[in-house]
Order: sequence, then C-alpha cells, then structure tokens
Amino acid sequence: SANTFNEFEFDLGERITKLSLWGNDAGTRLGAVMFTTSENRQFFEKMTSWGLKTEYTIDVGSGICLGLQGRYGSDINSMGFLFINTIKSSVLTDMEYPTLSLFKPQVSSSIDVCRRKTLTKTSSWSVSNKIESTLNVSVKAGIPDLVEVSSGFSLTVGVEQSTSLEKTETITESDTINVKIPPGRTLDVEITVGKANMDLDYRATVKVTCMNGSQLVFPSNGTYTGVTYTSARVSTKER
Repeated sequence: SANTFNEFEFDLGERITKLSLWGNDAGTRLGAVMFTTSENRQFFEKMTSWGLKTEYTIDVGSGICLGLQGRYGSDINSMGFLFINTIKSSVLTDMEYPTLSLFKPQVSSSIDVCRRKTLTKTSSWSVSNKIESTLNVSVKAGIPDLVEVSSGFSLTVGVEQSTSLEKTETITESDTINVKIPPGRTLDVEITVGKANMDLDYRATVKVTCMNGSQLVFPSNGTYTGVTYTSARVSTKER
C-alpha cells in the first residue's frame, strides 16, 4: 500500500502539555508518539504491525519544544523531544541601538498658554522571531530620550531599567513657572514643549533562565519605536 503520513503545525504560542512515547517492546524501534497541546489539540501516530504495550510519560518542562533527536534507518529506531525546562524568567538584555548616533530627531513643538498638560510617552520593542508569543519576555535596557545640543536635538540612552516589551507612561504636567514682570509692563509668555517620534534598530540578547538554574542564551534583533518629549521652555516678550 502507499505510504501515508500525518503532520502537525503549531500555532504561535502553542505548547505541548502532555507527551507519551512507546517503543516496539523489542528495544529496536519507536512504537508511537502522542502529545496534547495548550490549545487542547492532539497528535497520535503509531506503528501498525504490532500492538502498543508500555507507555512512557515524558516530562515536558515548559512545554516549549526546541526540536527532535534520534536515530533512523528504514524505520525510526529511537526518537526524543528536546524541551526548555520550566522557565523562571525571560529577559531581553544587553541592548544596543547601532544607529542611535545617526538618528536625527524631528521635533515638533506645541505652545501652551495654561501650563497643565497630559503627555503620553511610549516605548516598544518589536521582536523579529515572534518569541513574545511563546515566552513572557521582559526588557532590561536603557530607553532612548531627547537631549538638546547646540545644533538642535539628538538622542541619548537613559539608565538601564526593567520594563515590558510595550510601555506607556502618562505624565500630567502642572508646573508653577515664575516669570518676573516689571511694574507697569505687560509680557507675553510662551511655554513650548517639543515632541519626537523615534524609530531605531536594536540588537540584544535573550536570556531564558530555568527553575533549575540552567540558561538558554541567544541573540535577537528588531525595532524600537517610541514617543518622547523635551522639557518645557519659557519665552517672554514685552508688549
């Protein structure tokens, strides 16, 4: 009869929750594979000539399968699954922004009459290999920010901090700004705040630490996008 096969394609974020393997009870062949996933889907394939006997329940750790290993000839002699152990933490760290010094911020200004304003600063790190769908990844990095220089504005990286892949910070500014007005004079006062959108490539390292102390370390890259603001500027003009 014609050879047949079955295949299984995992969805993003789908993990193996249960795994069983069987031998052929002669110690020479793989007998069967059965697993269930976090989406409650099941895969089960077995040898057809002999019945199944001893079931071996496998510890799946985190349920994240890195691949398969084994030996084969005309049949599958042996096969095993490679899993990441139960995970303690996953961190995107050793962050670098290679194009930071080349980036020229385009700063748009808004003028406030009343010095009370809500500003929303955002930071987001995209991950090219979609690991965020499987791992709960945090970020340990300095966040790019605006700094004023003689020629205008440039970017600098702040102090390293721990945050999530997407961060939103709402700031309500209600500052008291003192302006000295000479007796009998009238002044126009302008308060200016600059806003810049950032779009930077980054490269970093993902460090996955397991409960047993082992680590899986691999490179990652993607795009950092953010919105930031300058500090307020006050200008006065006598009428």
